[in-house]
Amino acid sequence: MLIRLFPAAWLLVLLGGCAANRDEVIPALSAQVNFPAIGLFNQLPGNRLESWCDQQQKRQHADCQAGTLELTQLQSRLADSGLFPLITLEAGADYELLLSSAQIEDHKVRAELILAWRGILLHRYEYKVDTTEASAKIVRLLIADMLQDKVFSSGYLAGALESDNYEKDLQAPAKVANFQLSHRLTYNDPFQGSILTYKDPAYSSDRIEVSVYPIPSSDLSNTPAIIEEETAKLRGNLSDFAKQHNLPPLTMSQDKILDWTQQSKQFQGYYLDASIVSRDTEPFYASYFFFIQQDKIVRFTTTFPSDLAMNFVKEALPQMAIPGESAFMAKLRKP
Repeated sequence: MLIRLFPAAWLLVLLGGCAANRDEVIPALSAQVNFPAIGLFNQLPGNRLESWCDQQQKRQHADCQAGTLELTQLQSRLADSGLFPLITLEAGADYELLLSSAQIEDHKVRAELILAWRGILLHRYEYKVDTTEASAKIVRLLIADMLQDKVFSSGYLAGALESDNYEKDLQAPAKVANFQLSHRLTYNDPFQGSILTYKDPAYSSDRIEVSVYPIPSSDLSNTPAIIEEETAKLRGNLSDFAKQHNLPPLTMSQDKILDWTQQSKQFQGYYLDASIVSRDTEPFYASYFFFIQQDKIVRFTTTFPSDLAMNFVKEALPQMAIPGESAFMAKLRKP
């Protein structure tokens, strides 16, 4: 294809368990991974920690003091790992660590940490270490366990929430016409779903992204209204982006119906085109296709006009297997 994008306009297209209880065996960390932003908070000691404190006081005749580990120490040590983009003591992060701790004089520190996602318990960790550099030791143990458990993976979160497992259940063709599936991305956030990227090896800027995500509504029956809401959000995002970056005038078509039958199965969706044509810049073209499959929106985003993308869409969509409604979404949609 001969259509190419200038860099700023290309950005318009992109808009569219169990507790681990280990004593002091401190592992070396050599992870080359990225964890999400995380919030740190104190919590009251649980029954297990209180029981441990009582037992230690009786056995050793020593004082047991709660809350000896400070969040700022934990924050500093987690930051030193270089794995987290943000470690905050304020609310706002999807992932949170809730800390409770106790110390037997100058002998041992015991810590309980609960990992949660938007208030939903994912995993509980327990550690017992010497008091010398206790925060550093606990963080090293914690990170090693998090890496081993893969608690920040989309698959782990899907299992814990009983949400869609796109890595397992979303199926798509490896090749459609000249386009090859080059990348799969599954978001941790179950409301964002998954994105498949197709590229044409002969033209580096020709690209198609297929986004699959749950319908953000409890009423799944009114298909036209659902699609209209999605296209309206898209139009708003495109217009706002063009204004913010002082791009030439952006033209968008009306929503158009796409309807065809293949192997006795009917497919119906909507699509629209967007373009920027200016004397001072290379022309920008994009097209967007919206379908409803199961309880999901399936959106095709292309870097060229709809008449050139139509055959890809008609060939790809019938070959896709879209996950059905998850237990997580079913619970949220209950009146």
